[in-house]
Amino acid sequence: MAPTTDPARRGMFPKRTVYLLLGLALFMPPMVLLLQASTGDDSFCGSWCPRMFFLWREGSSLSAFLFGWLRSWGGVLLVFAIIVVSFFFGRLWCSHLCPIGGFQELGNRLIPNKLSIPFGSIPAVPVRYGYFAVYMIAPVIGLGSLACNYCNFAAVPRVVAAGFGSPADIAYFLRTAGMINLALLLLLGIFARGGRAYCNFLCPVGAIDGLVNRFSSRFGKRVRIDRHSCTDCGKCVPVCPTTSISRKEEGHQIDQLSCLPCGKCQEVCDDAAINYEKRTCSSTVAAQGATP
Repeated sequence: MAPTTDPARRGMFPKRTVYLLLGLALFMPPMVLLLQASTGDDSFCGSWCPRMFFLWREGSSLSAFLFGWLRSWGGVLLVFAIIVVSFFFGRLWCSHLCPIGGFQELGNRLIPNKLSIPFGSIPAVPVRYGYFAVYMIAPVIGLGSLACNYCNFAAVPRVVAAGFGSPADIAYFLRTAGMINLALLLLLGIFARGGRAYCNFLCPVGAIDGLVNRFSSRFGKRVRIDRHSCTDCGKCVPVCPTTSISRKEEGHQIDQLSCLPCGKCQEVCDDAAINYEKRTCSSTVAAQGATP
């Protein structure tokens, strides 16, 4: 097999940057083409909210809970579309179209690597699902909701709108919640190596998406490592923006709870051992704890 340095094999998704920019055009101010065309909304705080509808609050009735699904119908459709795509093709929404993750990743590309903060030493899966548990349980027991106060789906559009001089969005970042959100976006987004630490640690939609990606990996396309071709050189490990690749006794593996099919690992693999494909006898399932 030819090495990935061959011009014909420069990554499994050579046009991914174009898709990231398209995601910004569809969902970010001032264009927000999809949101404005369908509901007239200019952000995810409305019909297109993908984070509120599945939360149950203390004292809420079933009818109030179901009304939340109707009120956020755009967000409901979006999340279900993400789940279906991830089931068959992997986390393409997160890696290709999500305007929140895309904004942070593209921003990080402007930061010199020596100024980027590596978060690879932090175990992403326990942090992500620990936060997700708190996110889901806190409203049920009356401790308040993390959905709005610290929401990247709200904060990133506000950052972009503030850049265009929106007084309301500028004022938001002068308040405590806004300052905390901005600090999180800078620390875990723009200045995080790869730009995806916020996605990896604190995104509830990404947590749901990761579970679907892991438990349906045998049915659809995923980024996989062929153990027969892999020489365990380790070049793929530092370039992974979600620290999904690790060295095990049986060789390098990809954790599908965290993997985004961005293709960066394939670009540096001189052995052509990493591919985006369905599970075969010659390929590794490439997920921690997966059944052979």
